[in-house]
Order: sequence, then structure tokens, then C-alpha cells
Amino acid sequence: MNRTATARTGGLAPHGGVHGPNSVPALFRVALLRDGRGRRLTLVTLAFMAHQLCEALVPILIGVVIDRALAPSDRSALFWWLGLLGVVFVVLSLSYQRASAAMVDVYGYGEHELRQRVMARLLDPRSLRRGPGPGEALSLVSSDTYRVAGVSWSVVRQASTVTAILTASTALLLISVPLGLGVIASTVLVLVVMRRVSLPLEARGLAEQSSAARAGEVATDMITGLRVVVGMNARPEAARRYRAASEESRRGAVATSRAVLAYGSVSLLLSGVFLAALSTASGYLALDGALTIGQLVTVLGLAQFLQGSLAHVGTFASNWIHKRASARRLGDLLDEPPLIGPVEPPTGAVPAPTSVSAPALRWHPPEHGEPLDPRPGELLGVVPRDAGHARELSDRLGYRVPLRRGELLVGGVDAVDLGPDPVRARITAPPHHGAVFSGTLRSNLTPPGGESDPAVIAAAMLDDVLELVGGGQAEVGEHGRRLSGGQRQRLLLARALHTDADLVVLDEPTTAVDPVTEQRIAAGLRGLPSTTLLITTSRILLSACDRVVDLGVARPEPNGTTR
Repeated sequence: MNRTATARTGGLAPHGGVHGPNSVPALFRVALLRDGRGRRLTLVTLAFMAHQLCEALVPILIGVVIDRALAPSDRSALFWWLGLLGVVFVVLSLSYQRASAAMVDVYGYGEHELRQRVMARLLDPRSLRRGPGPGEALSLVSSDTYRVAGVSWSVVRQASTVTAILTASTALLLISVPLGLGVIASTVLVLVVMRRVSLPLEARGLAEQSSAARAGEVATDMITGLRVVVGMNARPEAARRYRAASEESRRGAVATSRAVLAYGSVSLLLSGVFLAALSTASGYLALDGALTIGQLVTVLGLAQFLQGSLAHVGTFASNWIHKRASARRLGDLLDEPPLIGPVEPPTGAVPAPTSVSAPALRWHPPEHGEPLDPRPGELLGVVPRDAGHARELSDRLGYRVPLRRGELLVGGVDAVDLGPDPVRARITAPPHHGAVFSGTLRSNLTPPGGESDPAVIAAAMLDDVLELVGGGQAEVGEHGRRLSGGQRQRLLLARALHTDADLVVLDEPTTAVDPVTEQRIAAGLRGLPSTTLLITTSRILLSACDRVVDLGVARPEPNGTTR
């Protein structure tokens, strides 16, 4: 893909690979460093490291108080060391509070950035060659972005854990070289063992997320088509499919949870063994007189403190592996090739778009001899071969599928050179099965602040619907469930006609209404000043058209005319 094409697609070049813009390291950088978050993350990390440093200093200072103040009964030294211990507690508390509050911003903005990228890809005007289903899309936007953004917490906590271990190891080395070396060796051993144990977790994490997404897709399909399922008496089959998908998701979640719990158990076991070994060794040294009472208290306090740190060290690998699995899923989506190719610079001079008053469209349908030029204000009827052909024609005019060069000219410019967005700004071609959204009837009809056109309302026979449901502010329910099929279709028709586009393409807009209503809609469409292309086999609608072109035949008639 050339530089121009990459820029026009928002920089989302397909097949990012290991080092591409959507690779796992690149997505981690988005979560950590974009928009100046790197500096704030650095400050937060330093604050958490200071917190852990102070946590490690507490048992050290307690041991010092015992040896230098309590044992010699030095009151002035006692007050001095207790004052220093109080300062450490103040720094400990404030650093944690301030760092935690700042960390929420770092994490929140990182998650927001990732969700924006994923949503932009899902809403790409060029579509995706393999688009995820609703359940999988929801999983990607929610749980996967949540996990990848959590890499900021991993960086901070792991840096602070390493600080704690280094501080405690240094103190133990100063007290006893064998104890300090033992702590360092134990830390390395835990990291190596837990890395080996964590290797299967990434594959299991991917399987868990995929099965959960599939279960979400099945549930979404069942809820969306609930009335159809009930009407077909297919509830047992729907329940069986959902149980199967849910069971697969449950097995994946249980397997992953068991693996994570086993991983955590091994980590706790290793840290417990370390604590016991360190306590036993320090006890022997104290009995031999190699450690003072204060040093023994310090060693035991650091041992308890290090148990939690070493247990957290054991989770380093699993933490990153789960985030890598989600980052791979996000990267696969972001790198998914578009269904419609990039806009390449045309080979010749591109004519300037014509005025709105000129014919907005020259369309050369596949397998049709002559191009079609809808005239301004014309109601043009196009007869498809069948329902599938009608959907195909609507998709081509709406540029939802790849077009051949020369197939569609908009304002004198090839649609392939313009790209989907400019074409859709001039041609409105909503799909036959449009979506009605939750909210009021008026919010589904016009954008916020927009005014409805009484002529369009009357032409689509929506005034009857307004009267029946209680006006424009009446709630239509989720997916328009409070409306009948005919009412939903009239709402979608009116929404399509409330457009500033040069051409409105309607794909079988009256299949759910009765013949009397269809007759009135046909008369209303004929009376509108907009340029409209009707893809339909309805004789009632075709009788109202100014001109009818039959695409139900593979070739035009021998004399070149159309029926």
C-alpha cells in the first residue's frame, strides 16, 4: 500500500506483523506512551517505587530502633529513630494515594485510546473482509481493550516489586551476605520456574476469549430474533444452540481459571518455601550470635514482606501472557484487510464534480448493456431478478462491496477514485434490513436538532404511525420492538428520504405493508421532488415510476431498449 493510500485509511496498513503499527509491542506502546502519558507513567512508577522502598524500610528501621535505642536504653535515639519512622510512614501513605489517583488517569486514557482504534476499525467505511460478529466485537471493545490497557498497571507494579526486592536484598546483604545472596537466588529461581509454568496460559487465554465471544454472538442472535424464534416455535433449538456455545465458553473459562489458580498456587508455594528457609537460616545465625536481636527482627520482617513480592514476581509471566493474548486479538482485527480496496490516485486527470442540479449518477449495472442516468427529480424503477439480486444492487450503489472501475460515476468522477465516504455523501442507499435504534421515534428519523419534513412524513405514511404510537417522542423500544414490521419499514423509508443526498436508493421499501398503504406510498414517492431509484418487483411501486428498467434479464433487448 502506498503512502497516500495509508494516509486515507487512517494509517491502518494491513498485516502489521511483529513490528507493524498493530503488533503487540505497538499496542502496548499505545496503552503506555501516547498523548504524553509516558511522562506521567514515569512519575507514577517512581511514586510506587518510593512507596515500596518505604515499605521495605519499615522492618529495617524497626530493627535499628531495637539495636540502637531500646537495647542501650537511649531515649534521645529512640525519639529520633521513631521520628524518622513516622516520616517514612507519611511518605509511604502519600506516595501511594497520589500515585493511585494518577494511575487511574493513565490507565483510563490508554483504554479509551485503544477502544477508539478498535471502534474506528469496526466502523471503517471500507468494511472488513472478515468482520466480527456482535458478540466478538463487544468482547474486543470491552474485555480485550481492558486487558491490554492494564499493561500500565503491570509496568508500575512490577517496577515497584523489583524495587522492594532490591531494597530488601541490599539490606540483607549488609546484615548477612549469605542471606542476601539467598534472596537474590530465590528471586531468579522463582522467575525461571514460573516462566516455564506459564507457557500454556497464552493459548488458553486466546481460547477462552474466543469461546466467550462465540457465546455472546449466539446470545445476541437469540435476543435480536426472539420474536422470530417464538413465531417459528424454535425455542428448543435456540436453547440447545445457546447451551452448546455457553458450555464451550464455560469449559474454556474453567480451564483457564484452573490453570491460573494452579499457577498462583505454585507461586505461593515457592514464596512460602522461601519464607521458611529464610526464617530458619536467620534463626540459626541468631543462635550463633551472628545476628543481633534487631537484625533478627529485621530479617523476619523482610522475609514476610518479601513473601508477597516473590508471589507477585511469580505472576509476572501470566500477567503479560494474558495481555499479549488480548493484544494479538486486537492486532488481528486492526490488521484485517478492508473489503473495499484503498483509493489509488487515478491515472488521468480527474474531472471536477458537477453541480447538484446535474445528473448525480451514471451507473453501469453488471450484465447490463446501457448505463443508467437518473434525471433530477425522477422516480426511476429498477426490476431485479430476485431478492438476492436486489440486495446486491443496493450494496453496489451504496459502495458496500468492491466496484469495478467505470461501473459507477458520481458527479463525473469514478466512485473507485472517490472512495466510499464521498460516494455515500451523494448517494443514500440504506440496506433493506435497516436498523431501528433504542430511543424515540423522532431520534430514529432525523439527527439531533434536525427538522422533519411534513411532505416526507406524508409520503412514507409515517403520520399514521406517529398517531398510533403517541407522537415523535414515543419510545420505540430496543431495535424498534414496539413497532410492527410495517411501521418499522415506514420509519426506515422516511429516514432514508430525510437526506440531502443527490440520489436516494430504496431496496424493496414496502414488503411489509398492505397493498392499500403501498398504493398511497407509491403516490407519495411520485410527488416528492427528490431523485429516487426504486429497486423493486412491486407492480404498484413500478406503476408510479417515471421510467422502469428491467435488470431481470441478462442482456437488453436486441433493439437496445429496456422493458
